[in-house]
Parts: sequence; C-alpha cells; structure tokens
Amino acid sequence: MLSETDVLQAVRQHIAERGEAPKMGQPTSGEITWHSLLEGTIVRCIETRTENKQLHRGRIDLSDRPRYDRLEQYPLAPPKNPAAALTLELVQRGSVNEDPCPCGNGKVACSRCQGRGDLSCASTTTCSDCRGIDACLRCDGTGHRTHKAPEEARQVAEERVTCKKCGAFEAACSTCRGRGHVTCSTCRGRGVRECPDCDGEGTEPHKRCGGTGLTVAWTEGIISRQPRTEEIKWPESGLPYVARQHARQDGDWRKTSLTHKDSVPDGLEAEFKALVKPRLKPRDGEIARKADLQYLPLARVVVPEHRHRVYYVYPGQSKLRVFILPSSQRTWQIAGAVLGVLAVLYLLSRLLS
Repeated sequence: MLSETDVLQAVRQHIAERGEAPKMGQPTSGEITWHSLLEGTIVRCIETRTENKQLHRGRIDLSDRPRYDRLEQYPLAPPKNPAAALTLELVQRGSVNEDPCPCGNGKVACSRCQGRGDLSCASTTTCSDCRGIDACLRCDGTGHRTHKAPEEARQVAEERVTCKKCGAFEAACSTCRGRGHVTCSTCRGRGVRECPDCDGEGTEPHKRCGGTGLTVAWTEGIISRQPRTEEIKWPESGLPYVARQHARQDGDWRKTSLTHKDSVPDGLEAEFKALVKPRLKPRDGEIARKADLQYLPLARVVVPEHRHRVYYVYPGQSKLRVFILPSSQRTWQIAGAVLGVLAVLYLLSRLLS
C-alpha cells in the first residue's frame, strides 16, 4: 500500500535522477491527492423466460423439444461460460393439439372466380393502331359513308386497306380493317378467360391450414440467455489522458478474476474491495457472471517548490514510477505564449505582403 512518505521519496528520487536537485531543490512536503484506477470487464449472462401460443399449418414433429409444466420452474444449470448465448425452445406438457381443418383437403373455392375457374372477358379490344377513332376515313367504323374523300386532315395509319364495314377502297386501318376493334388476345374472342389466381382450377389453398388440411397448436416456452458486457473505467474523468495511459502501460496493476460463485477475496486492498463490490451486484435476470478487473493506486502530487509541475506517482514493476505534467497554470502560460508568437507572425506576414 502506498504511503505519503513513499510518494514524496519517489518524487525526490526522480528529481535527483534527472539532475535537477541542485537547481530546483528537493521538496520537503507536498499536496497529495489519491486516485484509485479501476479497469476491466464484467460479462453477465441475463436469462429471460417467455411463453407464446403457436399455430403451425400442417404436421410438425415436436418430440425433440423438452417438456415443462411451469416455465419458471424448469431446471437449467447456470452456464459455464457467461459469454455464451443460448436459446432453448420448449413445449408445455399437454398443450399440443392436432386439429383437422374444416376445409377437409386444404382447398376452398377460389375467392376471385367463386369456384368457376374462369372470369368474364371482353371478346374484343380497341384497335391499338387507330384507337378506334380513325378506323375508316369514310365511315368512321359505322358502315355508313359520311365523308367524301379519304384525304381529310386527321391522324391516319401509314397503310390503308379496304374497309370491311363500308367497302371503301384504301380507307380502313390495316389492323382492324375499319371495325375499330380487334379480337381480344387473352380470351381469343370467347368472352371468358382463365382465372389467374387459381389457374383455372376453381380452388385455392385454404389460408388457415396453408393447404395442408391440418393445424397443430401448442404453448411454446422460450428460455433465452444473452451475454451483456460492461466496460469498467474508474474514474471516468478527472485525470489527464496522458497520465492514465502511462499508468496503464507501466503500472503494476493488481488483478483479480471473479465469477458469480466467488466472493471478493480478503487479500485485496481495502480501496480495491470498496470499488469492486458495488459493481458486482447482480442485475435483473442475471444467472452467471465473470469479472476480470485490475486496480492501481495513483497519487497526484504538487510540491511548493515546483508549482509549475504536477507529479503522478504509481507502483511500477520494480519501483514507484513518476510521471510529470505541467500544471494548469503553466499550460495556460505556454498556450498564451504560443498564441502571442502566432499573432506576431501573422502581423509580420500582413506587413510584408
């Protein structure tokens, strides 16, 4: 466990190793602020149990699914690995019911054609070339000549043939020959066409049973286990990023791994235990847990002789490590000086341009 005496001695030794003692002097006291760093991950296995009514169209084999009476009482051992996900499908005992569908064979009369297999269809359609307007330049498709000459100023087809309605030579549309309409390509003039929904059969699959003639209903229980990972970083703020990175790389961290079966070891430092315990409280639905955590005590030191510096002291692999950062006041002074230099350079560049 770090003591204030150890921390001040480490600062003095660091100053001496840097050769700064004759110039700056050695501190006799200091303002020490303690920070406890805690990092790691906690993986929790969260279990949920739900029941749902299920309906399957046709036969289904449920024999391989576990049976239960009350889902909340179904025994399932905690997982060995909390990070492993699991979804277990069960069937409530006595809930399976196979029910023949009233349709009999899975077929019902087609809703579109009402079981006829065909639909009414217009035997003819408007001519696509003349649109029924310029069917004949002499009779307009009526069979009675009302125009004297076929050279009237209206939109006409390029090629004209003898009209089947009035007999005018080279006056009729070549596609419909003056009729204004042509035989329907779908029904070929029969006036009925095959129903596209049932392909002319007059029946379609019954939606309730999916065309199988049978439904199976049961109560399904689902046990779902999903891992949730928590990243631990304490404190979340209050320490410079650079200081924390140095401590992460060079610090002698105290480490521990705990499962849901383990209690916090007595051998841990008091501060380590105080940080760990509240984070290991079970969450709703938690059935297993694994925590990998590491702890490092760190001291922030400001000494009267070196107010422009902040010393960070923490345990290293072989000795206490010391890392120096400028104080906030010195940081502002440096920033102000840099801004002043930039302002002067800008003014000079404007004067010389």
